[in-house]
Amino acid sequence: MYRTGRVSGIVLGLALLIILALGGSALAQESESMELQLTPSRDSGVSGTATLADVQGGVQVELNMQGLPEEGVEHINHVHGGGSCEADRTGNPAPVTIPLETITANADGTGSATTTIEDITLAELFDEDKDRYLALHSKVEDDPVPPVISCADIVRTASETASSHLPESGGLSFVVLAVGAFSILAMFLGLFTLQRLNNG
Repeated sequence: MYRTGRVSGIVLGLALLIILALGGSALAQESESMELQLTPSRDSGVSGTATLADVQGGVQVELNMQGLPEEGVEHINHVHGGGSCEADRTGNPAPVTIPLETITANADGTGSATTTIEDITLAELFDEDKDRYLALHSKVEDDPVPPVISCADIVRTASETASSHLPESGGLSFVVLAVGAFSILAMFLGLFTLQRLNNG
């Protein structure tokens, strides 16, 4: 009887560890990426999204733009430090701190590029104590640093800050709960079988 009770305690402990591990994994995955909305600057009509995700060795930035005015034109884009989109739009651009891969406009006005920024994390990039913005520039050949035509401040919104701590459901996801419940059921079936063998 003592042995069976001890096994029961071990089984319950293992089940709890599995649920906590799965829950921790779900929370970690929820905070691994952020999305920014680039909006037009200087009446360009150019907008897009930037998806930033923690990857091994750095942060991956995937830019997807639309409304680019001329097919085949290359657009440089950067992370600027020490300023904001609002300041840039009023003629006070901040220095370029991180260059990103150039985007070439397609015939339909779209364009995309993916860059991995090395030796940094999302938490560091979205540091609330530092002002940064992501900017897409006009034609490369205009001047050394062409004007910004689409921009997004690198800041967390209130909803993103909340979702970086909890899954969208506000707790453990359905998959996590289902797997945890299945694990507990399987362990109790094993324990029940063991008890029957001991009693037999």
